[in-house]
Amino acid sequence: MSLPWYNSDAPISFTWDLWYSCNYRCSYCWFEMDNKWEEIAKLNKMLAPQEWVRIWNRIGAPYGGLRIDMLGGEPLYYPRIGELLEGLSRKNVLVVTTNLSPELNKLRAIISDLDPERVHFNVSFHPEFTDFDSFLERLTLLKDQKFDPGVLFVTYPPLLEKLPEYRKAFHERGFPFTLMIFQGMYKGKRYPEAFSGDKKEMIKKLTVIEAETKYRLLRSSTKGKLCHAGTVYANVKGNGDVYRCGQDAFGLKRMGNILDPDFKLHDGPQPCPYEQCSCLEFKFLDELRTA
Repeated sequence: MSLPWYNSDAPISFTWDLWYSCNYRCSYCWFEMDNKWEEIAKLNKMLAPQEWVRIWNRIGAPYGGLRIDMLGGEPLYYPRIGELLEGLSRKNVLVVTTNLSPELNKLRAIISDLDPERVHFNVSFHPEFTDFDSFLERLTLLKDQKFDPGVLFVTYPPLLEKLPEYRKAFHERGFPFTLMIFQGMYKGKRYPEAFSGDKKEMIKKLTVIEAETKYRLLRSSTKGKLCHAGTVYANVKGNGDVYRCGQDAFGLKRMGNILDPDFKLHDGPQPCPYEQCSCLEFKFLDELRTA
């Protein structure tokens, strides 16, 4: 089973860490677990909305537009974010992953000029920092404005007890609910490997994207498998540096920078050099694109 925004008709897609600033400090965030916020904030490249739009439109011009998955940090606190989203979405399709924490009036202003056919909000629910009712109020605002948001929930061990309850509550209100498999250390154990058999089975049943069960939860190897990451997709950091995928970013194997007018993607797919894929980029494996 797949979500409508999981695979897109756009021939070329990018994930873009818009900036490294967030009003939350979730226990399961990679940047928080590794105490990286201060260090990675040095990568922030602050440009005016029209300048970012010009850069992305130049990259997307040969393809008739792009799909851009905007991450952070928290994108909705980026200066003039409403202008940036509106400008980018004129020629590109956007998927914005957000904790949806701006208060209602600010959120309403951000989305007021956006086309729900061009912008999707993938909303992460973090019970450590928000209560269900206030989160639901903001989520409902998006739905009332025809954005059809989906909810993300991280399978952090202390939160698992309430996972079925949260899933039921969001489903009853018509919101798609998707799990993000927790990857990291908790009480001296490494997850997802440390999940018990029962917990793995529960997570497996509630995971919408089948490939995520295979490659994140069960840690199937991707090494040697042909992958189109770097050819039809790339991972862009806050300073514009481009990597074939998240794993290449960990290893600092840079492809280039989107601010370089000569930047281009690779000409063809390459075998994956890694045992595990830590991000959703396994969807670019040849076996999934041709299935």
